[in-house]
Amino acid sequence: MADVLGKVKQVIAEKLQIDADQVTVEAAIVEDLGADSLEQADILFSLEDEFGITADDTDEAEGLKTVGDIVAYLEKKAS
Repeated sequence: MADVLGKVKQVIAEKLQIDADQVTVEAAIVEDLGADSLEQADILFSLEDEFGITADDTDEAEGLKTVGDIVAYLEKKAS
């Protein structure tokens, strides 16, 4: 999980132009980190490229509210 979390933190921090220390497992993408819907989509697309996966279930992808949710989702898709 540490490697996935590190990459997720890096991508989110870069896309939202925030310090990576703000990106914690418990942080909510919208409420805590200030992302809007366009930024959320951009983050997801960037992570798909980074991990070589495709989010084929948009309902599941829309349910990703926290950094931890994203990490768990990526680990599930990569396995």
